[in-house]
Amino acid sequence: MDDNWKPRKAERLICREEDGTLLLFDSHSGDIQILNKTAEYIWNTIDGNTPVSDIIETVAKKNPQVEKQTIRDDVYRFLKELQEFNFIED
Repeated sequence: MDDNWKPRKAERLICREEDGTLLLFDSHSGDIQILNKTAEYIWNTIDGNTPVSDIIETVAKKNPQVEKQTIRDDVYRFLKELQEFNFIED
């Protein structure tokens, strides 16, 4: 995983909003992820065409009060979690 990686969402996922919270459900494994607003924003930028570096920049612009390295670490941590659950693919 590096800044040039362009993750894409796994096709088998079902996304559903419930009470203002986005839920991701894997129809194969039964795994569920509940996303906070920042995670939801990152999720919505994952399209298979946008590199991680652009995702980091976009989140940094939305959150100028947070250090860019902190944002980078958080984005990578979230993407790694999604990858471990097979919610995103190369």
